[in-house]
Formats: sequence, C-alpha cells, structure tokens
Amino acid sequence: MKEVELFKRGTAQTLIPLAEKAEIHLSSPVSSYAEVKQAISEETHSGTELFFAKVTGEGMTASGIFPNDMLVVDQSLEPMQGDIVIGEKDGTFVLRSYYKKDGREYLLADNTYFKPVEITGNEHYRVWGVVPHSLIDERRRNNARIHRFEQLLG
Repeated sequence: MKEVELFKRGTAQTLIPLAEKAEIHLSSPVSSYAEVKQAISEETHSGTELFFAKVTGEGMTASGIFPNDMLVVDQSLEPMQGDIVIGEKDGTFVLRSYYKKDGREYLLADNTYFKPVEITGNEHYRVWGVVPHSLIDERRRNNARIHRFEQLLG
C-alpha cells in the first residue's frame, strides 16, 4: 500500500518523481509558488536538496496529516523523538512518527489501524527523511469550516 509519493525539486516550476529519472512536469500546489519554495529552504537552513511528498495514506490522520497534503522532507536532519518521518523498507515508503524507548527505535503511525514497526538490524526499515514542514489541503477541510460558521451564525 503506497502511503506517500516522493518528489524532488527540479528546475524552474517542476517536481520530479523520486522513483523516476526522467524529468516530468507535474501540476502541484507548490510547483507554481516559487516564493513558498524559497521560504521553506530558508526556514529549514538545509544545504541539501529538499524533497516533497504527497500523502496518499491515512497513517498520520490523528496528527492532522491527511491524503493530498504535501510534506517537505529533509534528509539532512536526524530524527528526534516525536518527529514525523518518511520510513523506507525495500523501496516502499511509509509516513510515521519516530519514537525511541529503552534504546529501541520505532516508527509509529498516528492511527490505531496501523501496527508499530521496530527498527532493528533484522528489519530493513530505516528513516529516509524527516518532515519539518507540511502544506495542508485546506479545501478538503472546507466542510468542517462551513459547518462551524453555520453554527456560529445560527
């Protein structure tokens, strides 16, 4: 089950799928906003190339991250307790939270339907990158907002 689609920033206004080597021009909420990209790069102080991920799964819904939200992924950051991370196993990416307890490391979903994953030498899971920022799909949240406004205005 694919939970995130990873993209790297290409030239000009393009996002390139990480799994493919050919440049593909994609329509994306962030691809037409150069100032957003620049602000994110300045905010993360990252000297490495940033990646963008489009959420397709529901593993972090209790943390407020839903399908179609966009994430900024920085591979230069070391995961800290509670960070949202992209985990990778055999080329499959998952969106989880990093947790460490008693010397053991875990990738935990913020959704009770997903089982915890322990990062061990026997497993091939690893933290691929840390998510310092997210861009939420505000239009998806319109119905909840409208419902609150209708109650407020009676």
